Amino acid sequence: MSDDNFYSIIDFGSSKIRLGIFSDYLPDSKYIKEYNINDKVNKDKIQFEKIIENIVFETEKEIDRHLTNINIMIDTTDTLSIDLSIKKKIENIKIDKLILKNYVNEARILIGKNYKNFNILHLIISKYILDDNEFLEIPIDHTSNNLIIEFKFILFPKYKIEFLRNLFKDRHISIDRFFNSSYIKSSNYNKYFEKFEIKFFLDIGFKKSSLSIYNGNRLSSINYLPLGGEHITQDILKILNIDHAKAEKFKQNINQSNTSIKTEDTKDTLIKVVHARIEEIIDLSFKAINFDLFKNKKSILVFMGEGSKILSKNSIYLKDDYNFFDDMNFFEDSSESICKAAYLHNEISSLQEVNILNKVKKKRGFFERLFHLLGK
Repeated sequence: MSDDNFYSIIDFGSSKIRLGIFSDYLPDSKYIKEYNINDKVNKDKIQFEKIIENIVFETEKEIDRHLTNINIMIDTTDTLSIDLSIKKKIENIKIDKLILKNYVNEARILIGKNYKNFNILHLIISKYILDDNEFLEIPIDHTSNNLIIEFKFILFPKYKIEFLRNLFKDRHISIDRFFNSSYIKSSNYNKYFEKFEIKFFLDIGFKKSSLSIYNGNRLSSINYLPLGGEHITQDILKILNIDHAKAEKFKQNINQSNTSIKTEDTKDTLIKVVHARIEEIIDLSFKAINFDLFKNKKSILVFMGEGSKILSKNSIYLKDDYNFFDDMNFFEDSSESICKAAYLHNEISSLQEVNILNKVKKKRGFFERLFHLLGK
């Protein structure tokens, strides 16, 4: 059977590794598995490699097939989001494919020179500005004297990418593409909130959080913060002087009546600490956001990620500063929804994103996807 009939994805979270395989060959056309890991495993190369070995062995045994290609979702505290604008005087020239190809390539090279220790995971075109007129779609055949293209780059450390490539290469598996988890998830979940014009997705992870903002179906901002659910667990651990596992359990059930906390005063203190930490994450995530740009537009704040699950079981009341939002929602993503987000992103062309990390075996050009979009 051709590998084209299989789409395999592994999401490397800090507390879980999720694997998804999508194919008509499989029962229910999918195979989803989830593996819990701890921080020690992430820091121990030998343990980490052993877990991957076991995952590959178990998966191949259960689907009765060798894995030859796989895609990777990653999102750690050293992920970078870079905004870049390219401005050109083009002297009343019509915009065509070649002009856009050259400017996109120039932006990519510029990022490569200034961030030599990073690889580009995603190159996203935010908008085009021709003589002060904004275009969200590719402005082919428009005439202009001045062209500005605004880009967003999501970068990831090269040494981590090389480690993963070699790890799977040793097991005769090629990595087709790397994705940023927060971006891919928010891009896919965006469709569930179509009645809102502005959507804020706050992904609270293990040791990091990210805020992705969508204006309609277009990404307008994405930023990362080195604070997450683990920092809440550490706060509880220190107050109660208990081990990590118990602190995590308290965090998930802190407002429940059966929580075994000795005194109400201690419980109240813990609730205040949790609220304060969540507000800190939100405050820092929103620090650089100009909310005036979103006035009079229906908006929603969507919490997602493992670290935000505390919001699904507990009543968290946010301060009045967040009355800007028309609604708030907790989106409980699952291993299947996370893996499927990458699968759907691969299947559906994005009008914003230039595909720069293609499958090596197909030998596609850097701008193949861009040219495809330009030809529409």
